[in-house]
Amino acid sequence: MKDQYFGDVNDYRKYGLLRALSGDELTLGVCWMLTPADGRSDGAKLGYLKQPKSFRHRDPDLFDAIGKWMNGPEDRAVGLIERSSLLGDAIFCSALLGDTRPSRETFFSNAHQQMRDRDLVFFDPDNGLEVGSVRAGSRGSNKYLYWPEVERTTAQGSSVLVYQHFPRKERSEFSASLATRLARAPGVSRVTMFTTSHVLFLLGSQSRHDERLSRGTQRVRDRWADEIMTQELAAVRTDPGRQESPLFE
Repeated sequence: MKDQYFGDVNDYRKYGLLRALSGDELTLGVCWMLTPADGRSDGAKLGYLKQPKSFRHRDPDLFDAIGKWMNGPEDRAVGLIERSSLLGDAIFCSALLGDTRPSRETFFSNAHQQMRDRDLVFFDPDNGLEVGSVRAGSRGSNKYLYWPEVERTTAQGSSVLVYQHFPRKERSEFSASLATRLARAPGVSRVTMFTTSHVLFLLGSQSRHDERLSRGTQRVRDRWADEIMTQELAAVRTDPGRQESPLFE
């Protein structure tokens, strides 16, 4: 996540998704995985704010707040939503994430300690989950979330939601591969995909949260309809040494 993207249409959907999923039933932790600004103009997708008839009804309070912030004197930054009540009693990990292995280990040690009692933890990396060509601690690794960091979070008893940018791959196959991998994380009983026109969000639910997150998923369907598509599947478990059954046909 970069502050320069704050308030664009992808953020509107993202915060709307978090609000619908958690409601007033789940405690929320947000790990921004903030990285420094890069001078690009990717975060300029603000045209939706001039189309209230198409967008405002999805989440009026959120839409109005973002519109006010984008027209206000303060710089675009996640601190704006942190200081609001729009994400309820969420706690936030707002430190910058560095590239080196020691800085990464310190960052996630602090994040896991901070988030240890949260029902739902949201990770917001620049790009998404790890890729084979970028090792943790190497240049550019701060743009990715690595599987051991996900697994440590679910092992602590939290459900997880992960932001994922779509690479130049066939989307359904790519999404299915990540969902299958997330289903193997400790404690995960259900995987849900939330897909927008630009990005994927992967939810790994703990069984103790299943009922509440199912209600939250229904709120996403009710409020966001064709803006955020959902697909919900039980995690697949197999005996050791046997080939896994696919989550997706």
